[in-house]
Parts: sequence; C-alpha cells; structure tokens
Amino acid sequence: MSTYILSKLTLKSNREEAGERIWRFGNGRSVYWRILTLCSFGATAVIMLIMHWIGISII
Repeated sequence: MSTYILSKLTLKSNREEAGERIWRFGNGRSVYWRILTLCSFGATAVIMLIMHWIGISII
C-alpha cells in the first residue's frame, strides 16, 4: 500500500526530471523503483514501530 501511495506522489515528477529518453532506454526506471521500494519498506517499518510503541497489536 505504501509503495502505491509513494509512486502516485512521485512517479510523474521523477519521469519528467529524468527525461523520456533516459526513462525508456536508460536505467532511470530501474533506479526509481529500487529507491521507491526501499523508501516504502522504511515507511512501513516506521509505522509498525509506532503502532507497537503505542500498544496496538500488529499480528
């Protein structure tokens, strides 16, 4: 879910910034999705830690 939200917020601006040629033929798309996945994992981990700290059962 967090990957979807982050991609909706950043995909268009990143694609415009990198340029269409780099996005299609270069490694722009690959790097973007790697970074997005790592950021999404970090956001999910932070949300889970906050929920645990508050006392909300995760499992």
